Amino acid sequence: MTGLFFGSFNPIHTGHLQIAHYLLEHQLVEKILFVVSPQNPFKRNKELLDAEKRIELVEKALARETQMEACSIELSMPKPSYTIDTLKELKRRYPSQSFALIMGGDNLENFHLWREHQAIYENYPIFVYPRSGETVRNSNYPNIRPIDAPLFPVSSTDIREKIKKGEDISPFVPAEICNLIRNYYTV
Repeated sequence: MTGLFFGSFNPIHTGHLQIAHYLLEHQLVEKILFVVSPQNPFKRNKELLDAEKRIELVEKALARETQMEACSIELSMPKPSYTIDTLKELKRRYPSQSFALIMGGDNLENFHLWREHQAIYENYPIFVYPRSGETVRNSNYPNIRPIDAPLFPVSSTDIREKIKKGEDISPFVPAEICNLIRNYYTV
């Protein structure tokens, strides 16, 4: 099974990689695609870095990872990106592959608002990791699988704020892309 880690990755950080490693080490998935979303329909972010640069950062962050890769499928799809449309396209391209979603617990709260959410939770396992300060509760959705992945103390938003303030981000992002992140997010 391939895990689909959807996100804006604005920017990708060590916490994303920790979650992916957790899923792989616990053999919950065999491979993980980091699906870079050009625009989340629930988020309007003025600080959203160009999608091509975010893909570049994800590719470089994953360059040495044998079971993880960047996926730019949503860049060629209509905007905003809807998960169900991406799932249908991935299934069309890879009909013999099975997929699972990977999401933060904060996304589960609004899951009932997602386009065709019922089709998603009926047809795909969904691994849900906790976000800072919250626990993932079992929900009414039978395919929701809370995971006990380690919590990461900083979000992508926090990293962008640290860059604005001139603070050190090296403990929070992969070393291979630290300078590139700093350059791309410095205004």
